[in-house]
This record gives sequence, C-alpha cells and structure tokens, in this order.
Amino acid sequence: MANAGHGHHAGALLAAAYPTPVGPLIVVVDPHALGDLGPTDYGAVVGTTFRDLEDVLGRMPGEREVHPRSSVPFIADVLARYADGDLDALDDVSVTQPGGPFQQRAWQAMRTIRGGSVDTYAGLARRAGNPRAVRAAGTVCSSNLVAPFVPCHRVLAVDGLGGYGYGLEVKIGLLEHEGVLL
Repeated sequence: MANAGHGHHAGALLAAAYPTPVGPLIVVVDPHALGDLGPTDYGAVVGTTFRDLEDVLGRMPGEREVHPRSSVPFIADVLARYADGDLDALDDVSVTQPGGPFQQRAWQAMRTIRGGSVDTYAGLARRAGNPRAVRAAGTVCSSNLVAPFVPCHRVLAVDGLGGYGYGLEVKIGLLEHEGVLL
C-alpha cells in the first residue's frame, strides 16, 4: 500500500450552514465524490454536524482543505423542503462515508426508514442482514457522519430513545418535526 494515492490530490471540500427545524446544520460536500445516488452536479455530502465545523472535520478521516461558502443550492432546497414538511426530501441527497460492509449495509438500511416512522436497533441489525448485531447497529448509528441524510435519529432503543450524537434534544426535535409521537 506504499504510495497509495500518490500523485492524486483530492479537491477542496465545501462547507455551509443551513437552517433546519432543530437549528443550523453544517453540511460538508465533496464536489468530486460519487455518492450512493450516483453522479450529481454537487458531488456528495461527506459530513454534517449540528455543532461546528471543527466537530465534523475532527470525525472525518484524513485532512482536507475546506472552503466555507454560502450554500449549495440543491442542499438548501432539500433542507427547506424537509423543514416545510416533506419528510422524504432528505432521501434526495447523495451521501458517502467510509466504513466496512456491515456499516455500509446498516447506513443503506437506515435510509429505508421513512420519515414519520422509526425502527429499533434490533430492527436495523435485521435490515442490515445480521439480526444478532444489535450492539453493532448502535455503534453504526453513533459513527454516522452524514446525519440526518442517513437518518439515525429514526433508530430507537426497544425501551426508549437510545442515544444521539448531538444530544437527545436534537433527536427529539427531529422526531417531533416528523410527527413521531414519543
């Protein structure tokens, strides 16, 4: 693996904050990435945070130059539609994040949980093809770099909310926006 990527310099990432029903969401886009929805004119979302840019960059692998900008119009449109009640709008955004086979299957399975509905960690493990991997499903949720586009907030513990990387207030706010009664 010596010199892996030698001679290839990844382009700069774009970052902007967008309003959501639970406060500003910083979205980091790689304009050269190929995401789960195939080629797009904006690339793919590679990181998000409800905190600050340093938070998401600290969780992303590697070091990349970041250009803060006003916004990517498509992302702004999708988040505005979501805020206006189109709970499936988040599905329209192409994402990519590094992870092993189970993680990728679990993130893909999370994207099948419709807005306004929830699943459990056990249900997510089943959807991802390994029903016994309930704890691993929880770990996959906590390592998700592209929430809420991969909607880990829709995955709950059997006996309650479970956790959420941005705090339970944000998880509850997203679920209330989506009409899920808690």
